Amino acid sequence: MARAIDDSNVEFLAPFRSGDLRIPALMFLLVAPLVAAASPPDTPPGETPPPRIVTTLAMDPETPREIVGWWSDGRSLIEVARDGRYRRWNDLDRFDRPSDLGRWHRENHAVFWLNSYLLPAPPPRRVALWLRDEVLMADVARLKTPFMHSATPPRVPADDLIGRWRGPGGELRLDPDLTYTWTRSEAVDAPIAITSQRGRWRLLPDGRLLIEPFAVNQRPMIRVAILDDANRIVELASDSGGLRREPPRPRPVTTPAANPEAPTRESVADPGDRRSDRP
Repeated sequence: MARAIDDSNVEFLAPFRSGDLRIPALMFLLVAPLVAAASPPDTPPGETPPPRIVTTLAMDPETPREIVGWWSDGRSLIEVARDGRYRRWNDLDRFDRPSDLGRWHRENHAVFWLNSYLLPAPPPRRVALWLRDEVLMADVARLKTPFMHSATPPRVPADDLIGRWRGPGGELRLDPDLTYTWTRSEAVDAPIAITSQRGRWRLLPDGRLLIEPFAVNQRPMIRVAILDDANRIVELASDSGGLRREPPRPRPVTTPAANPEAPTRESVADPGDRRSDRP
């Protein structure tokens, strides 16, 4: 049974029956909704969107920030040495054995790289620099927490032992490289007596002091004598008596000396500014 065709439908479909117009018309119908959806909303007159601030842009490429020093995220530590070496610890105790070491190189003012000596060699770590209130920070690849730069390492209990110890027990020097030198202060009336000793020292995590002489046939001449209420070492001792740590010497404060040859205001004044007593 034949149906009558509506003329309006014929007119609407007429362009699509032409071979030359069929593809452009279909593309227009498909693309028009996408363009309308992707169009950004109009910005109200008189208002501009806020600029996007990138923290690395605050650093001047012409004067790169110093990266040599110590980097810490509060739980681990990285030392970037001036000679191109680096060391990394899983804790804050730099006197402990590092978990990683290698060499570093700087790419630009905002990026440097850590190349490990471990085998098999892990991928290099990219270190991206940025600023937080003028404090140099770093995002280290494969480490979640940002690191903060400091010229000095965080203080640990072993720092309270480094230095010179004196007393009736002799003189002891505990050095930052974890070596020690002990010398007896007085002669001993004995056929065989140790008058000096060198070796290695280390403060264990439980607070015990480990003393290891370099000479395998010698017994350690230093032991812990007194601890305070916080379990910190206050006094060491040898078989001759106790040893107390000397307070560190204060750093000399240099003040610029006055230059006696510096010209005074009167001597550099223009003679033309002075009034002559002659008429």
